[in-house]
Amino acid sequence: MLDHPRLVKAAESLDPVPISVTRLLAVVARDNWAFTDVEQVISLDQALTGRLLRLANSWAVASHMPVGTVKDAVFRVGIGPVVSFATAACVGPSFRRALPEYGLSEGRLWRHAVAASLGAEVLGAMSPAGVPVESITAALLHDVGKLVLARFLTPDLLQGLADARATGDRTAMQAEVEVLGVHHGELGGLIARHWNLPERLAEAIAHHHAPEKVADVVCDAVHVANIAARLVAGPPPLADADVQPSPGAVERLRLPANFLDRLTAHVGRRLEDVLARYDGATEPIRVRAAS
Repeated sequence: MLDHPRLVKAAESLDPVPISVTRLLAVVARDNWAFTDVEQVISLDQALTGRLLRLANSWAVASHMPVGTVKDAVFRVGIGPVVSFATAACVGPSFRRALPEYGLSEGRLWRHAVAASLGAEVLGAMSPAGVPVESITAALLHDVGKLVLARFLTPDLLQGLADARATGDRTAMQAEVEVLGVHHGELGGLIARHWNLPERLAEAIAHHHAPEKVADVVCDAVHVANIAARLVAGPPPLADADVQPSPGAVERLRLPANFLDRLTAHVGRRLEDVLARYDGATEPIRVRAAS
């Protein structure tokens, strides 16, 4: 078992995301938000404005004129991707690091995170339940707890996790709880709260492997998007249960029987293009972890 107070302290040692990101998420988490509110928050952050304009213009095609204002950029890109992109600009460098403790080479966690955010975006169009736009950012950040937890995984604990997964049909989360006494989702929720992100988003991150605990469509969308991302971008599932959507989440999202095939096809088609756009429009901003 790990020392829970030390884990909490390590989770709270991560540098906060920029205030513009927390303000954006607070805006879109409201029931009645307006594009003018989003425009105002972005316009006050010169670096974010520049990145967003580069992103919007990277989507330009022959029928689109280049955009030069925040308002036009938001309309072109879409509010959900804009908020996710703003978050990605600050967490991307940390997510690109290798996490050998989880079998992830450099860039693999980032690839999975972007695939999950795409999955949540597609679910917003696929689900008649009304998936809130903050689901895209929650999906992007759903594995942030791994950045902290990996630092505590000694060879003995890693062997214990491997043994737990090899016995029975435990999910990755079940193995973490059994061996470590905590799972990466729980730590991710702590990090999200430390960053003053909306509670609904923090709950979705904390329970993305067990959506029945909150029974909320944001968490449901992150749960399903994570499964789609695993199937498209890895890492490979450790057990069949790792890629079995919760029946309750599927029901709350009101998804059709063949939704997973359609979802993974959409994500697979868009992933490389979106990764290239993110990398081309962002500048490194390190989210440092205290030693």
